[in-house]
Amino acid sequence: MTGHALPSKLADEVACRVGLGLPASRKDVVASAIGRVMARRGIDDSSLFLHRLGLDQDLTDDVIAAITVGETHFFRDPDQFQLISQAILPELRLRRPDGSLVRIWSVGCATGEEPYSLAILCDEEGLLQDVRISAADVSRRALATAKAAEYGEWSLRNTDRKLKDRYFTSGEGRFRLNERLRRQVGFAHLNLGAVELPAPERGLADFDLILCRNVLVYLDASTVRRIARQLFACLADGGWLLTAPTDPPLWKYAPFETSITSGGVVYRRMIAHGDTPRGSTAGVASILGHKKPVAHVSPPRACGMDERKTPDDKALKAIARQIRWRYELGETREAQRLAAQAVQSHPLSAELHFLQGLSQMADGQTDAAAAALRRVVYLDGSLAAAQFFLGVCLTHSDPQASQRAFENVLQFCLSRPPRERVALMSEATAGDLAERARREIGKIQRGRGSKRL
Repeated sequence: MTGHALPSKLADEVACRVGLGLPASRKDVVASAIGRVMARRGIDDSSLFLHRLGLDQDLTDDVIAAITVGETHFFRDPDQFQLISQAILPELRLRRPDGSLVRIWSVGCATGEEPYSLAILCDEEGLLQDVRISAADVSRRALATAKAAEYGEWSLRNTDRKLKDRYFTSGEGRFRLNERLRRQVGFAHLNLGAVELPAPERGLADFDLILCRNVLVYLDASTVRRIARQLFACLADGGWLLTAPTDPPLWKYAPFETSITSGGVVYRRMIAHGDTPRGSTAGVASILGHKKPVAHVSPPRACGMDERKTPDDKALKAIARQIRWRYELGETREAQRLAAQAVQSHPLSAELHFLQGLSQMADGQTDAAAAALRRVVYLDGSLAAAQFFLGVCLTHSDPQASQRAFENVLQFCLSRPPRERVALMSEATAGDLAERARREIGKIQRGRGSKRL
């Protein structure tokens, strides 16, 4: 095989080898990403690539980095951490009068910011010595970074100054987490798509809280279904599961008690024999603003389930038109308000997250806009418009990531007919956007060169 494209069947095989089952919407962009890895490695034979993938962990990590979005930072979702602090940890403390350990698991922990954020939160609540935090990821390279526990300013951009001073030692623009916190988190390599869970012999069972955020979005329906059931089985009675807003819903696949809050979906395994624990999901929802109860969901049917049932297309289009109209009128605050409401009701709509990001950009909120645009990429990596504006948002804060985003735009647009209209950017063609991406890449490269001088 030559060139930078990988046939979709081989993309499926590669993704399977690294524990990812691809949804159809991501196959083209994943195939292109894997093709780029092959080109960088000088491999033009797909059979050789698959053979080496099973032997070379560094190559496997390259593939994982290429086909997933590894961006993370401390306290990434403040609403969820508020929920953990104000509802989940107090409830778990009530159910641990004997002082037995609370067990927390961060699945897909990447470079460690999430489990270390949990450790800081537990210490702030006076619970650190009563908590055991486990963390796992498929990338050994990411795990090495996590174990080193040393981060740049960008990873701590949402962290309060007092917490930085209390828990980190700084020097030369780097922040090293205190040893006391590092000791409380145990890291392990785990291919979630390939392992059978629960696995008590590996300590992967009876968790009181599981965070599995921005992992399931990369998986196909059958893999999500299987993992949902396994995560349910890994929870202790009364245990909690939190996912990301862009992850597919799980309530159809296992008998969770479920609430939707402004902090996202909260799943819970109720105590056996109907003995309701103190503290309820209704109480949790009231903390962050309850939107829609989905209590005592029945076990999933054996077949015929659509794990990502989309809202009515006409209703979504009407909402999107209203947000876009406000945005084009320059009423960016109103556009943001409408978009924020809309994405709560329709968290799987890429267009609504995109419009939220645009309105935040127009208001100068580049960090928030970048987060919204990353959610778009999670949902549909083929949307060049989202990649382009993500690149714009990151131009000053993270030029390297910005250039990667523009390169993704360029590659996608060059693969399309030049006069083809770009999705979500009706005024632009693929040829237009490719040229704009080239210019932005040139600016970044020139800026990098001038700094060296």
